[in-house]
Amino acid sequence: MRALTVRFPWSAAIAHGDKRIENRPKAIPSAHLGTRILIHAGAAEDANALPADLIRDWPRHHRAIVAVATLASCHPAAKPRCCAPWGFPRPDNGSLWHWVLKDVRTIPHPILGVRGQLGLWTADTDTLAAVHRQVHIPQGAAT
Repeated sequence: MRALTVRFPWSAAIAHGDKRIENRPKAIPSAHLGTRILIHAGAAEDANALPADLIRDWPRHHRAIVAVATLASCHPAAKPRCCAPWGFPRPDNGSLWHWVLKDVRTIPHPILGVRGQLGLWTADTDTLAAVHRQVHIPQGAAT
């Protein structure tokens, strides 16, 4: 099963809030559209991402699997801003893609001590087993 590393507080906004758009510089590889992925809270934090009063109640996890989601679709970011409030507009000097997440399920007890990677990466069997003990993932969805 693939995983996607997302910095805090964005990872918490996916797991505990209503963030269902992930802004990325490349499109989702077509082979992964419609598959379930793990949402990994990375080691780094985006300190300027959201006002502190909006995130004060969210758990502050780093290097942890915090949710499971489906990569539902993907589209280029547009101007004017689409997918507000979470989707950023396309920058003038580059491309930006909106990865649309659905069926997000929070992991009740995050799997701690997991190192992430850039892009979609494959979770090890121990991490996946720990997720399966807490969240049912239908057969065929763990590709």
